[in-house]
Amino acid sequence: MNTVLWKNSGLLRGRVNNLTYNETKGALTLDAPYEGVFLAEPFETEEPFNDLVASWNAQTPGRSEAEIYARLRVDGVWSAWMSWGVWGAHIKRYCPDQEDGLVWANTYRDWGDSSVNVKDGKTADAFQLKAVLRTADAGDLPSLTLLGATWKNTNDPDWQEKSEDPQCREGLKELPTSVHLDTPVISQKRRDPDYGGVICSATSIAMQMCHCGLDMLPEETSFLCNDYGFGGTGNWSFTCAAAGACGLESYAAYLSKEDLMVELAKGYPVTLSVKYSWRDDMDVPQLDNATVTTHGHLIVATGYYESKELGETVFWVNDPAGGFDVSSGPREYRWSQLDKAWYRRMAYLCRRREGIEPFRAVPRIEAQLVPAGKPGVYTLTAGGRPVKFSIDFLRGKREVFGGHGTMYWYCEDDLSELEPQTKRCEANHNFHYEGVLVTPSGDVWIEGDMFRRLKEKEKTIVFGAVENSGVHYIAKL
Repeated sequence: MNTVLWKNSGLLRGRVNNLTYNETKGALTLDAPYEGVFLAEPFETEEPFNDLVASWNAQTPGRSEAEIYARLRVDGVWSAWMSWGVWGAHIKRYCPDQEDGLVWANTYRDWGDSSVNVKDGKTADAFQLKAVLRTADAGDLPSLTLLGATWKNTNDPDWQEKSEDPQCREGLKELPTSVHLDTPVISQKRRDPDYGGVICSATSIAMQMCHCGLDMLPEETSFLCNDYGFGGTGNWSFTCAAAGACGLESYAAYLSKEDLMVELAKGYPVTLSVKYSWRDDMDVPQLDNATVTTHGHLIVATGYYESKELGETVFWVNDPAGGFDVSSGPREYRWSQLDKAWYRRMAYLCRRREGIEPFRAVPRIEAQLVPAGKPGVYTLTAGGRPVKFSIDFLRGKREVFGGHGTMYWYCEDDLSELEPQTKRCEANHNFHYEGVLVTPSGDVWIEGDMFRRLKEKEKTIVFGAVENSGVHYIAKL
């Protein structure tokens, strides 16, 4: 076993201060401002480890936040508490780079991996987790539904074979010979061109969330899991927290092939951290049928079958690196190559919670576009009031928190091409990001008066503005 979760009644296994457990919701909720703490009992691992990643699912309304800490025991001495940074759905979240004499923790050195690592080739034999919930507003009380950790020992040459998540193996006695989940497929290359090329993590979790019944755009998940310390969306812990913020159960885990197959057989797609090339002369593993060369990427496994021709397992995968939705999946990757490409064995798990309907941590607000008296210029209104944007709203989308974001539009009948029988989601429209600007007065300007031209052709237009602080305005024309 190398993954453990505290959830449901397991959240009572520890010390609690200023938090109350709600059995119906399976959550620890802050009693009153300002701060509450859940301190899990120290956990002794069966084998030593040198790498640990924490996960959490927390609902953080308003400006409330959660901060998760871990400490490791090395040579009988406890390290300092290492923080994954403040996290919340509507705050400027970041994961700091930090270290002490025993361990170091970061999201910078390894492309946002958000792990705690033991120094000097040593190992730890125990860890302890702590969750702190905070708010200054009694009307916005945060809650915690899951706290977890996964670990590995890269000093052990056989560490990959020893990866095992007991949660994956619960409830399934026999593996079917073939599984193919109808998971929506989304190309990151078709998203906002300002950052679409680097949001494989946010796009992958969006596909998992869509599979669980919550239709999310990658733009929504990207802003929800963006790490302003790392400067990107590759933070494993933050990405899973983004799905958890919407009422799903999601966590990061180091998995085995069998874990992966069992999770797929139970009906849930799994995101995998990979590096690969379609060529055989690169410094990363070759992966036939891939379209790019990447030194750090995430893909979504959606099924498997046993190939008699190849004599091995072949996995169906939605790979967001495809240039179009239809070329992103389902793709087929043979296990002998995927085994090498899945080089860190990191995976995102994302499931529905029993009895809990998923919800939107990024609220979608119904809005209207009202002609502003000049060709192509519209005022966005919501609740009868104008919504004004800063002149630089479309700049610094992932660098500056608040007052920045993405604007898009599409025609309702303009759908992207998909393989037959592939389940569609909202992202499978042909989105447009070009030709949209903000006027000095804070209104929206559509180049060439395009909306009027499309309306004359009886087209229904959907316009959206996704603020990186966690609000999504949607208007139909």
